[in-house]
Amino acid sequence: MANLSTTDFIKPVPPGISLTDNPRSTPWNTPPKLVKVSDIAQKYIDGLSSPETLNSTLDAIETGVPLAALANAMMLTGVGSNGHTIDAGILVTPVIIEMLVTLAEMHGVEYTVFPKDPNADAIPNRVIKNAMKKAAEPLVEKEEEAEPVVNLSGLMARKPNKMENM
Repeated sequence: MANLSTTDFIKPVPPGISLTDNPRSTPWNTPPKLVKVSDIAQKYIDGLSSPETLNSTLDAIETGVPLAALANAMMLTGVGSNGHTIDAGILVTPVIIEMLVTLAEMHGVEYTVFPKDPNADAIPNRVIKNAMKKAAEPLVEKEEEAEPVVNLSGLMARKPNKMENM
């Protein structure tokens, strides 16, 4: 093999290639195979019902992958292969999730539909700090309540006269 530099592997794209290339050569330049939402949903239902995909789908569910994530991955794969558009796929995603729930329940596989928020059960930091402050304070027993001492201050404050108290 000849000595090739790293720049030999990088080939620049000629300007105007999109105008000279075959218009149907890439998936994004061709119309989707399915357009109706009902047809797309039926495609996914048929695909998940087939014995070839059933076992691998149940294996994926058993690993604990949330069904919503699995359905989104399946939908995006359909979009990437030009099976349907992204907006039609978003409309079909609940159907895919329900099909996955049905499969899991039929075969007795435990599942989660949506991922659990890891911060949902977390105690806020401010609550922990307040609890630590209260725990660090020494316990002081209340003595008999004495008459409160009022410290008057300001321009309008009047100092009590010792003669008035007698």
